[in-house]
Amino acid sequence: MLFEKILKFIYEEPLMNILILLLFIWACVWAYQKSLKSRKYYKCPQCGESFRSEHMHSKHCKVCGAELEETNDTNVNDKAV
Repeated sequence: MLFEKILKFIYEEPLMNILILLLFIWACVWAYQKSLKSRKYYKCPQCGESFRSEHMHSKHCKVCGAELEETNDTNVNDKAV
């Protein structure tokens, strides 16, 4: 019963709908920015391949197995063969 009253209040008040929409948009933007900050870029000093990883740390190259160096270069080739 209380839940129904809350939903009725939200749907009848246009300002509440706008507030909920703005909160949803803010949450999406915040999550996207957090995701961008978690990206790390790596380059292999031996074969020259570049990689990107999110939410983890890469230690070795996918192609040759050498240790990776972290870089700030965002131009990466994620399609290692």
